[in-house]
Amino acid sequence: MCYEIRSIEERIEIVLTGSIGVKEATSIRQQLFPLIQQKLDSVTFHLDAVPDMDSSGLGLLLAVQKICTDFHTTVSFTGMHERLKERLEMAGILF
Repeated sequence: MCYEIRSIEERIEIVLTGSIGVKEATSIRQQLFPLIQQKLDSVTFHLDAVPDMDSSGLGLLLAVQKICTDFHTTVSFTGMHERLKERLEMAGILF
């Protein structure tokens, strides 16, 4: 798994590649959470190249949604494969 976190003006874009497990979720969380606590308009996850995500990855996305709600920041997810989209819907991440 590899990821890139890009900060562009008042938004953050996270490009994820590969499966997301506990190790990856922890690493992303350590870098991303301090950035989210700044004044931002949006956070976007690009999930085109993510075939699967375990409960740690889902927990990361739920935590990001919660923090962003607290800081009045919009969160969006793009490019999900159908299987991943279903998992995000079941976890309550997508409506």
